[in-house]
Amino acid sequence: MLNKFLVKILFLILFGIFQFNLSHADSIKNYEKGGLKLGKSLLELMTLDEIIEGLNPISKGEDYIATVYVPNPFTYPDELGLYLAVFDPEDEDFKIKGFYLFEDFPNDFEGCMKKQDEYVKTNSKLFNLKPADYGVQPKPGGSGKWRAVIFEYPRKKETSSVLCYHFEDEPERNNLKMGVLTRKFADYISVSQ
Repeated sequence: MLNKFLVKILFLILFGIFQFNLSHADSIKNYEKGGLKLGKSLLELMTLDEIIEGLNPISKGEDYIATVYVPNPFTYPDELGLYLAVFDPEDEDFKIKGFYLFEDFPNDFEGCMKKQDEYVKTNSKLFNLKPADYGVQPKPGGSGKWRAVIFEYPRKKETSSVLCYHFEDEPERNNLKMGVLTRKFADYISVSQ
């Protein structure tokens, strides 16, 4: 009788752990902002002409390209801002491989980091993850500085970042960039490569 009881308790504990892991395992993958979500077709949000009109190269390679996306204020009234949606140019379905929200903080790097902290606090709860905060470091690829906060699962898959940039020679360009990326795209653009 005791063994059956212990087996049931063990089963319930393992089931609970399994359920907990499942409920939080894909939080970044399922994150949606302004209608953008990893794996969703851009054609659900934009016409082909709008996608083509907003085309923007990314800073590394030609395997991915981005388009400018501004959410419809009637559909997404709380999502005002400029987004870049990243996709594979060979994909006829225009599935989203990553997306970024941009906010400008002209001459206000401290204000950028304050807003960054707000996003980090919100996303920590949403993703049920503690991010890695790399602190203020020299900006890769130019003069200035940046602060990178990265959300990463222990077993690497989708990832999210909240980045603040200070451009030393052009502080009016200071900006915040919040991104949600597939693992493949994140590895492709990694600054460590």
